[in-house]
Amino acid sequence: MSLITLINASKDFGIDNLFSNLNLHIKKGEKLGLIGPNGSGKSTLLKVLAGIEPLNQGTRQCSPRVTIKAVEQESPLQENQTVIEAVLSSCGKKRELLLSFQKLSNLVANNPSNERFLSELGQLSQLMDNNQAWALEQECKEILSRLGITDLQIKVGELSGGYRKRVGLASALVAKPDVLLLDEPTNHLDASAVEWLQCWLTNYRGALVLVTHDRYVLDQVTNHLIEISLGKAQKYEGNYSTFLKQKAQEQEIETLASAKFKSAMRRELIWLRQGPKARSSKQKARLQRIAEMYKEPKKRQLGQLEMTTGSRRLGKLTIEAIGLGITTDGNLNSPPILENFTYNFAREDRVGIIGPNGSGKSTLLDLIAGKRKPTSGILRLGETVNIGYLDQHTQDFNLGQGLQRKVIDYVEEAAALVKLNGKQMTASQLLENFLFPASQQHSPLSKLSGGERRRLTLCKMLIQAPNVLLLDEPTNDLDINTLTILEDFLEDFRGCVVVVSHDRYFLDRTVDRIFHIKNRQLEQFEGNYSDFINKQRTQEKHNKGNALLLEKKVNLLSPTQKNQGSKQQKEPINKVRSRRLSFKEQRELLSIEQDLTLLEKKKKTLEEILNKGEKDLRLPSKQLADLIKTIERMEDRWIYLSELSP
Repeated sequence: MSLITLINASKDFGIDNLFSNLNLHIKKGEKLGLIGPNGSGKSTLLKVLAGIEPLNQGTRQCSPRVTIKAVEQESPLQENQTVIEAVLSSCGKKRELLLSFQKLSNLVANNPSNERFLSELGQLSQLMDNNQAWALEQECKEILSRLGITDLQIKVGELSGGYRKRVGLASALVAKPDVLLLDEPTNHLDASAVEWLQCWLTNYRGALVLVTHDRYVLDQVTNHLIEISLGKAQKYEGNYSTFLKQKAQEQEIETLASAKFKSAMRRELIWLRQGPKARSSKQKARLQRIAEMYKEPKKRQLGQLEMTTGSRRLGKLTIEAIGLGITTDGNLNSPPILENFTYNFAREDRVGIIGPNGSGKSTLLDLIAGKRKPTSGILRLGETVNIGYLDQHTQDFNLGQGLQRKVIDYVEEAAALVKLNGKQMTASQLLENFLFPASQQHSPLSKLSGGERRRLTLCKMLIQAPNVLLLDEPTNDLDINTLTILEDFLEDFRGCVVVVSHDRYFLDRTVDRIFHIKNRQLEQFEGNYSDFINKQRTQEKHNKGNALLLEKKVNLLSPTQKNQGSKQQKEPINKVRSRRLSFKEQRELLSIEQDLTLLEKKKKTLEEILNKGEKDLRLPSKQLADLIKTIERMEDRWIYLSELSP
């Protein structure tokens, strides 16, 4: 059964045709991802599905009984509501019960001897039981906590744009509609929150339509993709990995077709040169055919972003931090967010900075960029260092004439000419490389989408030929194609790169060292984000194994030993009496080690089958899930046995 249906749907804004003759059926349980270049119409299609934006042509069908929640990039919330009121806004009767209970609880707290309040609270508690509203309250707190919001009574109007987006997202998740429409939900979330959201969406039983640049989320959550490009919408079965394989096959076919096309056109041109000069009807037909053939590749060609920058030498000293300390506002009396940070950045360092929101990641970049001063310690920059800083807010859009400036003027503020690969290039030519055609270069900045503004900021930064790049959440608002090109560019960039990002895929591709900010300290880890997470999970498993081991060792003590005084209970762990491995357990330990090696190989084989996606994946998926549980169970047993005395 289709929950939302589009029939021959077309949408354009004057000159720009976003999609034409689109037929789409959103079914129960479907997880659909929308991908395509910035400005191609992904957000508009979400609004059409939500019934917010009308179609130019075609039909949208949706039963009034179908519940739909859309989370746009800017959530329209009532500023006078508290966070909890906004989140519960779509929960009907349960919402009224919860809000009434909170108000009445406050009254009872302030008037504990008021019998009327106590009686009403008892009656309301019974209604809460009957309507199962207690679980909803706990769920609200859990979701908000996972998204980094703990103050439920703060007014929405006091929140930043990023926190408003999270409140809107929480409201949609709590409502559990039939159809959930999400536009870039991972923006403004840290990596742990993104992982939690990915898990939540994977287990969500309703239909989902998702616009996101997070390729790990796309790959894990979706089972269909729609690519919107050049006014067309093409649907693909499977997740993001499957989509990439299908696109690679399409490109191979296109390359073959292009070769055949060029061969046919070459033959036509040879015939034209050798043919009679008289304009016979046959020759006119051939001329017309050649004209059409020349038009054909122009229809097929897609603009390809070219990201490049000039070269600038880096000296021996790049950036050196010695005992740096930072507070929230630069005031010595304010609480520190980072203490005693010491590190010497190398010429071609690739560093990713991660940590919870508010831990000081962006503040550290501001410090390196010279936008704020440390409260303690020393920061030294080499004489040849030229920093390119891409911050989250693109605040310089509002300088001068603000958003009324022309695109070309904005870039020429940095440089009118740039030398690339030994050749002189104008700002206009560089803009064309960044997919801003001449017709768009004299438009005001206000006409650009969020993704286009982000791409333009990148262009302005790179025209200044930086040799140190500071990138604060660079993936926000950029489409996947642009991200891929940016990743390739950073791979070849001859300079130092420092990235703050919650995008796990981007970090995996671009960095080889992680700085993890935790408890005001900066922990260094060699490897990319996935390496860091794997180490964290291994450590957690090891700690869990040690805790279980301690518990088992304590259980081996006699009742007399367990009931000894507090002085003996405080003895070090290694003084707890342990037994030796029996001969049978020694053989079991050896057998487990051999079995684990075989099981890991089998696990790798199943993962390769799933990555290929060439057949029905339900059986290997179940086999892999069962195998992982078996491996974890055997590892726990191995930890227990291996830590007993031999």
